Amino acid sequence: MSISRLVFIAAVLLGISVATFPQMTSLESPVCNTEFARFLVDQQVAESKTVDETDKRIRILTRSADFIWKFDQPAAREYFTEAFKIATARLTEKGFESKSDKGFTMRSPDYRFEVIRSIAPKDAEWAKRLTEQLLKEYEKTAAERNPNNKLREIEEIMLNALSSVKSNPDLSWYLFRRVMREPLDYHWYFAPFQVAEESGQFADALYIELLRNYANETPRRLLFLSSYPFASERIFGIDKYGFGVNLPDDLTPNPELQRQFIEIFLRRVSTYTSDPENINRSPDQHRQPEPVYMISAIQEMEPIIVERFPTLIQQLSEAKAQVNGMLTDEMRKNLSDKEKSNESVSLGFDARLERVEKADEEGKLTDSMIVNLVTWGVKTEDQFKKIEPWLDKIRDEKVRFESTNYFFFLRSKLAIKEKRFSEAQKFAAKVPEIEHRSILSFEIADSLLKNVNDSATVYSELTDVGKLARQTENSVAKAKVLLGLANIYEKVNHVFALNELSDAIKVINRLENPDMLSKSLYRQIQGKGFAFYAVFSTPNYDLESTFTELSKNDFEMSLSNAKSLEDKFFRTLAVLAVAKNCVNKPKQIKKPVKAPKVGRQ
Repeated sequence: MSISRLVFIAAVLLGISVATFPQMTSLESPVCNTEFARFLVDQQVAESKTVDETDKRIRILTRSADFIWKFDQPAAREYFTEAFKIATARLTEKGFESKSDKGFTMRSPDYRFEVIRSIAPKDAEWAKRLTEQLLKEYEKTAAERNPNNKLREIEEIMLNALSSVKSNPDLSWYLFRRVMREPLDYHWYFAPFQVAEESGQFADALYIELLRNYANETPRRLLFLSSYPFASERIFGIDKYGFGVNLPDDLTPNPELQRQFIEIFLRRVSTYTSDPENINRSPDQHRQPEPVYMISAIQEMEPIIVERFPTLIQQLSEAKAQVNGMLTDEMRKNLSDKEKSNESVSLGFDARLERVEKADEEGKLTDSMIVNLVTWGVKTEDQFKKIEPWLDKIRDEKVRFESTNYFFFLRSKLAIKEKRFSEAQKFAAKVPEIEHRSILSFEIADSLLKNVNDSATVYSELTDVGKLARQTENSVAKAKVLLGLANIYEKVNHVFALNELSDAIKVINRLENPDMLSKSLYRQIQGKGFAFYAVFSTPNYDLESTFTELSKNDFEMSLSNAKSLEDKFFRTLAVLAVAKNCVNKPKQIKKPVKAPKVGRQ
């Protein structure tokens, strides 16, 4: 079918949807007003009292409190207070929770901090008081905690601080500085990068304060602060491949911060090695002795110092000599073994491919070697072309299926990113799992819609996405694809959007306690003696955004669909999204009615 024909059909369909199915927007509906919105919210809160799942009750209360804050602050405070009370009782009853999905173990939220995160934009002082209350309780029990839960409260506070960097920087500073009273740990490795996504100036200021605050920490812990000034995803030292971070697009190396870090690190090495009490100090649990971290980091810094900071060469030499004096034969062996292990991990693509080819020639090729080639940082289409023939050499049928799925999924994603849409479609068609293929097709359609010249192709692509999605079993990913379709169709055809929304709701209603707030899809490639885990992003559309968009143009049908959700928490999210359009709509100015003229005709 020609492009012009598709454009004509799209235009006709759009015309029919408007002419045949009249709709009443939120602006036009007489029922859609603040009073009715309040009634809807109160109704959801009343119904929440019959909800057995406390996590859903908490979220219903916090979302409702957030909604009514500007109309009825006392009532909103009651909702927040009740939510915090329920969250505290839940933790007392269940402890710290986690759940598993396809080999992944994920921590469940600490709902106390979710409530505080909702309170913070409304009343920062209240949020601070609740945070202090929880921190005091944490400090009493931290030493006795299971290592997996030792930093739970700290990590939650960091999340709250990050969430307010733009909206309330003063609150963020308060929370960050409160956490700085605790020992330096890995959460500070990630924080400056995450803050830089919102504000580079804030991130630099935070980093400088971190250096000053933790200048006397152990050298191993100081290395958590080594990567930010170099705009590097890796820290210095032998643990460099134990951590990784996504770099903000506009982050660049900062020579002044580099100099400050190196100076502080070398100074700390000098004071640490000069203290006799540190000579036989036991290492932290599951860690190497401090001298191993110091010497491995110094060796990496040495060429940088020689090239960029020659004034620090003498300080470097003195620190290096002091650390070498502390190294035992066992430490040197551990360092050598770890460096060999790191060499294998750090191999570039060409070196890893060469290793696979050599193993194949010698009859030593294993499935794990091919999987490693597929999964370890493939970045270009040329690299994908070189890997593809090796997929057929994977012996284990299940591993071959999983690896092929992952390979073409990534290849299609790269093509979408590079706007090679025809190739993206071709690669998506080779993804064995229909669920994954439908996600790719959705992303292709979404990207096409952003390009005006390809808008005619969108209808065909959306139809294919819908067909694929409907072939899959009911799942969270399927529901999200349908919600995404509803969002996209709303831009071109309201009736089709309502159909997709209705089908998404049917899927959600058939699932048992689905996690519709999750933004990830977990998969694993597992063979004999090895396992690889991957996380895929699901379409970035959710119930709230979908109902917000559709109800702008069709209040009554959107509200009807919202109320058809059987799960009371999801129903609350949808109803609130519709109700917000009633509250936020501009006020219509009534024209004064002219008085009738009195007099003779």
